[in-house]
Amino acid sequence: MQEWVAADSSRTIRRFDSHQEQEESDLRYWRDQPVSEKVKTVAELAEYFAAIHKIDLNAQGPKRIISRVKRSRC
Repeated sequence: MQEWVAADSSRTIRRFDSHQEQEESDLRYWRDQPVSEKVKTVAELAEYFAAIHKIDLNAQGPKRIISRVKRSRC
C-alpha cells in the first residue's frame, strides 16, 4: 500500500550528476535572492538552532559595567 504525503506544490525535485553541480546550483540560487530573503532565512536558521539546543533567544546576556574615565588636559 502506497502512502501519500502532502507536499508543497511550489517545490521541485532536482537531480544532479555530481556534488559540484549541486553546489553551483545552490550558489546561483542564493546569489539571485534579495538581501531581505537571505537575512530572513539566516534568522529562521538561528531560531531553529536555538530551539534544538534549548537556548532562550530572549534571555538577557551578561551585564557589562561601563565606566568612563575623564582625562585631564595637560
